[in-house]
Amino acid sequence: MAFDTFNTSEFIALVRSHQSFVLTTHVNPDGDALGAEIGLAEWLLSIGKDVHVINHSPTPYNYLFLDQPEPIIEQFEAPRHSEILSSAEIILVLDVNDPERTRSISPFVQAVKKEIAVIDHHLNPKEFASHYFIDMDACSTGELIMRLIQAAQPVLGGIISEKGATALYVAIMTDTGSFRFPRTTAAVFRMCADLLELGADPVRTYHEVYNTSPPGRLQLIRDSLSSLEYHYDGRMAFQRILQSDLHAADAMEEDVDGLVQLPFQVKGIVLSVFLLELEQGWKVSTRSKDNVSAADFAKMFGGNGHFNAAGARVREERSLDEMKRHIVENAGIILARAGVLMPQAA
Repeated sequence: MAFDTFNTSEFIALVRSHQSFVLTTHVNPDGDALGAEIGLAEWLLSIGKDVHVINHSPTPYNYLFLDQPEPIIEQFEAPRHSEILSSAEIILVLDVNDPERTRSISPFVQAVKKEIAVIDHHLNPKEFASHYFIDMDACSTGELIMRLIQAAQPVLGGIISEKGATALYVAIMTDTGSFRFPRTTAAVFRMCADLLELGADPVRTYHEVYNTSPPGRLQLIRDSLSSLEYHYDGRMAFQRILQSDLHAADAMEEDVDGLVQLPFQVKGIVLSVFLLELEQGWKVSTRSKDNVSAADFAKMFGGNGHFNAAGARVREERSLDEMKRHIVENAGIILARAGVLMPQAA
């Protein structure tokens, strides 16, 4: 199957031929996932469609403002949502291409007789859906939603509301690292200009996403930097946060979001790895620069992602020392593969 395909005519036909939609995304949704969901849901509602947005995870505190004043995102509860998911004509899976990452929604998006559409920009999609709208060169799923809506509006009508515009702007802003990551193109800025004209407020959105953290986040930044180690002649950085750190800071797992980026303030770092101890297992987040593949690193732990931003969840019971050893060893392999240096330089 050809996954890297983005057929707007197919999308228009799909929307026209269905009335009831369910939208969902990956576990622990980020700004791109939530923004894409809300942006698309708002437009579908504006053309008279029946829409439910159902996620496995709750919405993180710094994105709750996106779903106001009338929330449309619901957290999955089997007694309440199983019938909705089973009876929906089509399920749209956004910002994720592996059904397992939808967690409790997974049985419904893998149902043999259910029509499923994936809208995503990540590498290596799994084969489980009926339709794929994928562009791996896009900066975000929010960009893809905006392109699909703009293509469909002349045919199907509808509007991008102020709420939808704000959500799509946040999707693009967060997945471009506030417009500093690769694939932040002139076209992306023109798209954001359109969203500002539709009501998105760049000052408010940045403040809500990045400047509304609880006090414990600063404590986690301190703990993360205290754990910072450099390897391979200062080309790779490693940080970690343990459950004990979260408890001491009265913080949640989502409070570590973005900490993996901190080491790039140091000249020479091309690979940053952040390890978070979960209640069961570990979460490995990685970011890279230049021709160093974060995605290939994440695959070594069963994960996936973009070339320069990826992650994985390790569900097996492993000690911190074991995880750290594997991370450093695999980082050496990735750096050697990219021609940065030889692994034995650790």
